[in-house]
Amino acid sequence: MVVSKTKYEASEAEIKELFSLHKVGNVTEIATLGDGEFNAAYKVTCDDGVSYALKIAPKEGSKVLSYEINMMESEVFWYTQMHEKTDIICPKVYAFDFSKKVIKSNCFIMEMMEGEPLWAMNFSEKEYENVQRQKIGMLSKIHRITNDRFGYMQMGLMDSWYEALKYMAFSLVNDCKELGKDTPDGEKFLSLIDKYEKLLREVPCRMVNFDLWDSNVLYNAGIGKICWIDPERGFWGDPVADFITLGPGQKSPLSDKQKELDIYNGMAKEKIRLTKETEIRYALAVCYLALIEEVEKYVRYEEDDPTYIRNTVDARDMYDMAFGIL
Repeated sequence: MVVSKTKYEASEAEIKELFSLHKVGNVTEIATLGDGEFNAAYKVTCDDGVSYALKIAPKEGSKVLSYEINMMESEVFWYTQMHEKTDIICPKVYAFDFSKKVIKSNCFIMEMMEGEPLWAMNFSEKEYENVQRQKIGMLSKIHRITNDRFGYMQMGLMDSWYEALKYMAFSLVNDCKELGKDTPDGEKFLSLIDKYEKLLREVPCRMVNFDLWDSNVLYNAGIGKICWIDPERGFWGDPVADFITLGPGQKSPLSDKQKELDIYNGMAKEKIRLTKETEIRYALAVCYLALIEEVEKYVRYEEDDPTYIRNTVDARDMYDMAFGIL
């Protein structure tokens, strides 16, 4: 079991008061929900028999990374974007509360979705292929959602992907330094962003999820469809970045994902071709994920925690693969 330093532990009284305040219902049952390592989540059932998911941002005073500050407001925004602009199945948000008056942290109440996370399913080969097509189809839909400024909304948007990615990376390097740690790989990544400035300034601005792991997708066996949850780590940026979670995963180059690219291009309005330029854009996105994993371990876990060790190994493998391309 992963022990996180950031999770808010809400009391029964707090949850009941929150649901009453927002006129959602009278709470009869509360249970912890999910295996997330950052936010707290609860399944809350009311006296009408309806269950809801309550999600709570990290507790007051928790050490979080720069881009994670006020990230929950971004999550509510991304759910709204998907409901308004796509037919992607994802939870409806019934109420959000960023006042910190009842629960002393940002929180929101959303629809409790049916299904199990993909990692928990025992799919046949055919079922697995169908689910992967659905995942890729969801990405093709969010990539139709455009903006004219880049980056995380909670950090301030920039005029180009070059400026946004550099600021996102610089903020993590700075977070690392403030924690008393050095990140030579992070510094190297910053120099590579400058090296490819011209290319990055030409990148289109799209909704990017950047977190489409199997733990963030539920499978509803009754209807044979998947549901998208936890989009809080999304940003406005390079759609190529979303291929990190597909196929053989984050430690493999884009060239190992031709099958996924072909499926995507069969669904997408704007195709993503495997070129030297897209390989570079993808490798820079992998570096960014590696930097996140490298730095977040210092604020989330103790050094002997298996997840701390996992992050260390994953980041090293991602850097090595990406630096080899760049």
